[in-house]
Amino acid sequence: MPSARAIPSILAAAILSACSTGYGLTVAATSCDISQHQRLVGMNIGEVYLPPQLDRREISPGQVVTQDYQPRRLNIFMDAKGWIARVTCG
Repeated sequence: MPSARAIPSILAAAILSACSTGYGLTVAATSCDISQHQRLVGMNIGEVYLPPQLDRREISPGQVVTQDYQPRRLNIFMDAKGWIARVTCG
């Protein structure tokens, strides 16, 4: 049986481990790389995990977007249900 002093540490570890998602990145590239990001096509946006520092736009049908070109930015074009139809850089 754990000592009374060890119980808070055990509880904290259990709580923190429950909070971690356990999911790895779908694509680890931190800037747009079509050769790597092409594998996103056919996936649902809800199952995609990308690095937080990746500049990206998730574009739905009919959504208005700016025309500025940023070569490091990933554009993710989705259908109405969130399925990725194509990806581009810019």
